[in-house]
Amino acid sequence: SEVYFEGAGGCRASVAHPHRPPPGLPLSFCRVMAEPSSSDDVALTDIELLQAAWINELRAPELLPHEHELVLRVKEQVAEQEARVEELDERDSLLRSLYEMDNERTNYQLRSYLRTRLEKLTKMAIFIARRQGEADAEARPLLSRPEQNFLGKYLALYQDHIDAEAWSSLQHAEQLPEQLRQIATAAAGNPLNVTPDLSAHVFCTARRACERFTFHDEVVELQPGDTVLLPYEPIRHLVLDGSVQLT
Repeated sequence: SEVYFEGAGGCRASVAHPHRPPPGLPLSFCRVMAEPSSSDDVALTDIELLQAAWINELRAPELLPHEHELVLRVKEQVAEQEARVEELDERDSLLRSLYEMDNERTNYQLRSYLRTRLEKLTKMAIFIARRQGEADAEARPLLSRPEQNFLGKYLALYQDHIDAEAWSSLQHAEQLPEQLRQIATAAAGNPLNVTPDLSAHVFCTARRACERFTFHDEVVELQPGDTVLLPYEPIRHLVLDGSVQLT
């Protein structure tokens, strides 16, 4: 299908890449108008998708799969826009300001998305590490490579801290079972051994007609635009496949 971008002033420009704005317009000044995957879908720009991912991450009680491809696309588009700013003439001060303001807004959303994930990662480190170990190889990755490295180093530092502050001061501590001394197998009182509360209630809005599901022996069927308050667990699969947006 033919793909267009529509600018703030109503101008249109055809493009080859369905997520990339034409060279004359800042990222968030454009909206993709392409054939959606279903009759209920609304096409979104990468900036809108990033904002949706950020809000989902803020509202969801668990850590959601990392939006790796989206993050890469946004970083690439920001870099291209920064290069475009450098090429502008000094007389194009207004256009330069628009580009710079747009990049600042995009970078803020990107940093906020990654920071929200980092906060969850440190809060639920042991649970996430276990989930990583049990993950299906074909499933969407939960963590990015930098997040995996951070998690490993964070748990190692915490284990070193426990070894130095607790076990090193006890006589014959080395005779204790290894399972007792490891933070990953410690009792539930461990501050890192936090699990997500999937029964927490969340607001969500349906982006498309959703498949029916059962909640308290009642069949629930969400239509596009429906906003409801429900426990997270029964709508978890709808969040993961993009059928609903947390709000």
